[in-house]
Amino acid sequence: MKWKEISVVTEGICAEAVAGIFHELGSGGVVVEDFQAARRYETRNKWNKGLFSPDFLDHDFVVIRAYFSEDSQVIDQVSELLSRVEENFGVKCRILMDEVKDEDWEESWKKYYHTFKVGKRIVIKPSWEEYTPQNGEIVVELDPGMAFGTGIHASTRFCLRFLDNFLRGGEKIIDAGCGSGILSIAAVKLGAESVFAMDIDDVAVKAARENVKLNGLSDRIKVEKGDIVEKIGDLEADIILANITAEVINILLPEAAKALKPGGMFFGSGIVDSRFPGVQEKLEKCGFTVVEVLTDVDWVGVAARKI
Repeated sequence: MKWKEISVVTEGICAEAVAGIFHELGSGGVVVEDFQAARRYETRNKWNKGLFSPDFLDHDFVVIRAYFSEDSQVIDQVSELLSRVEENFGVKCRILMDEVKDEDWEESWKKYYHTFKVGKRIVIKPSWEEYTPQNGEIVVELDPGMAFGTGIHASTRFCLRFLDNFLRGGEKIIDAGCGSGILSIAAVKLGAESVFAMDIDDVAVKAARENVKLNGLSDRIKVEKGDIVEKIGDLEADIILANITAEVINILLPEAAKALKPGGMFFGSGIVDSRFPGVQEKLEKCGFTVVEVLTDVDWVGVAARKI
């Protein structure tokens, strides 16, 4: 299968808004290339400079790439919605288009995506690599395909760290916007009793189900396609994971508060720092108290407890 790759070059302040547009239009995967974040990792010697062009660290912009099936006709809608982004944020957005084959995408992941550790215990291992876990480590085997959620981006790492820090075992969890299924799998391997995972994107649901099966957890993780905002009111949970966007988190929170048990935890991520005050205000209005905030360049993750 061939995919349309639509890239938007713009400023970091509106990365979340652009990614949100792509998700709303039914993208089969969104990738954010954040060069400011890369500079942070370069100073910690945690990446291989040889994999990138010499001018990589000099860029001040971000690139948001989205993938659509070859027969989709979305470019006019993208252009129209981006004009609103430009007006609201006072930025310029440049659009680029290309074509990508499934096999090209898969080979790209195998070349650049390798085993790495998040937090104290979680190891993310691509399905094509071998790894022997050390004492206390849990291994999440992953083949992300074209679904969001590799563990590399700050927003996913925030939720993984929250799980590592706060999960005690036996919890029932809701994964709102599950992407590749990485958070659901990590949660169960850390001791959660069960996870209900949902995503609105067909590609994500397919990838999540395959990854759940790959990790042998089909009996404890249920993956469904749908709008979690509409579904969550019928559910009950000890923890809710929401690695999405600030806008969707604000819409989700009132229903999430109903679904969570007293003392339950809400882990929100995918939040651009400029939008965090609004999320914090919404959390307080919905009866939550903020327990921990994680930041990385322009991104924020928040762990909050239902009072």
